[in-house]
Amino acid sequence: MRSGELITISFIVGLSIVGITFWKVAAYEVGVEWVNDYGFLYYDSEEADEWSGFIWLSDLDNSDDKAVGFYNKLSNDGWTKKFNYGDDMAWEKDFKKSSLGGQDYLIIDNVDFAYFSGHGRPTGFYFNNDHDDRKLSGTKNYKEAEWGNTKLKWIVIDACRVLQENDDDGRWSERWGWSVFKGLHQILGFETSAHDVSDRGNKFADYMIENEYTIKNAWFKACDDTETDVRASVIFICDSGSTNTANDHLPGHGSFATTTQNPTCLGMVVHNC
Repeated sequence: MRSGELITISFIVGLSIVGITFWKVAAYEVGVEWVNDYGFLYYDSEEADEWSGFIWLSDLDNSDDKAVGFYNKLSNDGWTKKFNYGDDMAWEKDFKKSSLGGQDYLIIDNVDFAYFSGHGRPTGFYFNNDHDDRKLSGTKNYKEAEWGNTKLKWIVIDACRVLQENDDDGRWSERWGWSVFKGLHQILGFETSAHDVSDRGNKFADYMIENEYTIKNAWFKACDDTETDVRASVIFICDSGSTNTANDHLPGHGSFATTTQNPTCLGMVVHNC
């Protein structure tokens, strides 16, 4: 049960009443999952055209540092720590919608801000165990994510190419767009490959908290600081009025949009780091 007091401020613009909602920071919860321990060959039928189906998933060194650095920074800002699951304890089913046997409503969709760090491809991101399987998939014909219908507002997928603009298995909006945004505000990730660095999550949180950048701009600045020749991406709701999430701030550090489960416009912005 979340604690904290809801504060709603309404003001008039023209003839319309616009509501901006703020929560005290203590009302918010954060959770992270990460994988360093891969080191196996994985057959992925959704990547067969590009990789003949077989992908070598090498071990990583810094997934834990990125995710936990983010986790601790938000905790220091007053957020409630909900879960920190790594390696064998990071499960694909935690991200999967319940209609496909997942338990996102208990885990990833039961916090306000989530961060995943590990390996990825345009059609999904990878785990190292079979709870329920080793990949959370997103293609134009098959999607396992449906986020925000419980609680989740913002999620980072710190993995290579998950937010690639175009792929044989669909454009970004087909893979990670309409059927995924069911109350979600933003997905933050990469349009290209990214590097296994240790401090991106910490820097990202710092720019949101200390500099009070928008969430989107904080992600891009953290990318500038930790990458070269890489493109970061953010998917957001571009509806007009109070449900436009492009300029969301971290709670306690500026305003953010009203939640909608039925957006009529989705946008993606790409930033060269």
